[in-house]
Amino acid sequence: MAPSRGERASAAPTSPWIALLMLWLAGCMDACRFDRAFLICRRSGVVRKKTGQCFLNGLLVLGSVLVLQKAIIPALSWLLDFEAHVDDGSARPVPKLQSFLIALYYVLWLYPIYVISFVINCIHSNEIAQHVFHEVKKTMNEPTSRPSTGTSSTAAAFDRSSFTRGIGENLYSVIVIGAFFAEAFVASFIPYVGQLLYFVLLSWLYAYYCFEYKWGLAQWSLERRLVFFETNWAFFSGFGSPCVLATFFFSPLVSTGVTAILYPLFVLIATASDPEKSIARVKRDSSLFPRLPIFYLANSCSLPIVRFFVSRFPATR
Repeated sequence: MAPSRGERASAAPTSPWIALLMLWLAGCMDACRFDRAFLICRRSGVVRKKTGQCFLNGLLVLGSVLVLQKAIIPALSWLLDFEAHVDDGSARPVPKLQSFLIALYYVLWLYPIYVISFVINCIHSNEIAQHVFHEVKKTMNEPTSRPSTGTSSTAAAFDRSSFTRGIGENLYSVIVIGAFFAEAFVASFIPYVGQLLYFVLLSWLYAYYCFEYKWGLAQWSLERRLVFFETNWAFFSGFGSPCVLATFFFSPLVSTGVTAILYPLFVLIATASDPEKSIARVKRDSSLFPRLPIFYLANSCSLPIVRFFVSRFPATR
């Protein structure tokens, strides 16, 4: 019996470009599932509180930038220009004085506020991911692991192992972000395609760090995270694109304020999402997209450091 039209359509090979676009769109649509964030915030008061605090921290950074641009700089320009015209016989370095006062505002207020907000938001993002992860597990009726409170030697050895692994992963994360920003910065100077490469690299970077909280809570190894991310690079490029697009055309300081607002929200969405299921709905032929070594440079730099740290500080004695 001849196959039906639906069977012939499903058996027909999919164009790699169409499949690539569909994976990218699937990631982008997953990142825009703000309904998930709304539902979890409505169910969990802790998540709602922490997300609101991150939002206020971002508004503080943005407000400080706007005060500088819309109030302080115009006021300094008017005052110093007025003073310069009062005494026409003197040639005072008014522009240098204005630059000094603006730099003083950066050093004494803007940079400290940004650093403090960044640290607080990182802590809040981790707490948000933990609560969202347990909420999702509770909804799926799956058991969640709790930290051990025992005092036996086995528990102590486990704690040392967890501490060592955690420090190693933190070292890895720092190296990854440094290497990736360096790659993105260099790529942005390439003629014609520099800005596009910069956008794509930042999209991967944002996506990885949004999902890293969930993968850490799920106790995924570093190798498993890298394999899954680099195998499904089109999906994660799409997931990171909305966050990058929201900050791409602003000045660096305004972008940091917007990121401080949006990043915890995307961490929440990433933790509540199921990328395996979203990818499986679209990706029928894994051979179409080979693994892309996105983190090759960062991995080459970080793994020797992590191995050295683990060898120097073993979990058990």
